[in-house]
Amino acid sequence: MTTQRIEVSLLFCLEALLAEKSVTRAANRLGMSQPGMSNALSRLRELTRDPLLVRTGRGMELTPRAVELTALVKTGLLVLEDIFSDPRPFEPARAEGTLTVAMSDSMALLLGPRLIGRFDNAAPQLCVGIQRLDHTNLFALMAEGRIDLAVGYATSVPEQMYASDLLVQSLSAIRSARHPRIRDRLTLEAFIRERHVLTAAPNVALSWAESSVAEALKSRNLVRTVGARVNSILLAPEIVSASALLCTMPTWLARRSEAALELRLHEVPVNIAPFKTTMVWHERTHRQPLHQWVRAALREVVQEVCADFGHRDGLPLLA
Repeated sequence: MTTQRIEVSLLFCLEALLAEKSVTRAANRLGMSQPGMSNALSRLRELTRDPLLVRTGRGMELTPRAVELTALVKTGLLVLEDIFSDPRPFEPARAEGTLTVAMSDSMALLLGPRLIGRFDNAAPQLCVGIQRLDHTNLFALMAEGRIDLAVGYATSVPEQMYASDLLVQSLSAIRSARHPRIRDRLTLEAFIRERHVLTAAPNVALSWAESSVAEALKSRNLVRTVGARVNSILLAPEIVSASALLCTMPTWLARRSEAALELRLHEVPVNIAPFKTTMVWHERTHRQPLHQWVRAALREVVQEVCADFGHRDGLPLLA
């Protein structure tokens, strides 16, 4: 076979088909008609001598050969990008397109506004999307190019991914200033006796912070009483302010609401290590000048935030 028979556009069609496992979704992804994508699939089957997609009881699935091709196709697209990339030095002001960043709710609040403000000033033609971090299929979405950068808690990342720590957060317990039973000190006994607001992440029963508290208590054969559950940590300070419930959350976030909502902060009466917030990206963007600039911009924003909060104990510190 000679490469003269292969159109470069077929490589993009193959990548979309392997990612979507659907002719219709692959066509929508590339802005093509369904008949056009069906024709591309027929040609790809002929060229690879493999059906690539087969119908099963669970829907369309990749053949073993298609699974093998997935990494090769991504590599091929990276090579094409290197070949046809702009040889001129990167200039943010000329950057175009859409950049998608997945963040936890708290990180979106802490970093999102400043990050977008920086992009608006330096790269006004770049559209930035911030979406909620969901660990369920995060790495698959990053591999498919639907998410360019993720910021949140990460214990490990798969191959073809890069990770770099950004900052360290500590936790505090919060209560209403008008709490009927707790005054100057929060004891472990009171911490267990009172009801709590538990915060979750998308498709996860407990956030990492809540899981850390639960594990620390479990080691002492203790559990908290749940008074409320919310799927966004940003709701918790308002709930605590209006009730006698407690909540454990990042100290900087608690400080942010302390005065306005008449909250009081306490040290969590069990030993919990501070946790790191990490930036994760895929190898497909690792060498791209735009994404290198974006990651550097995010680090600069983190440095600014940590410098602003650094005079107060327990707030974010550089990792």
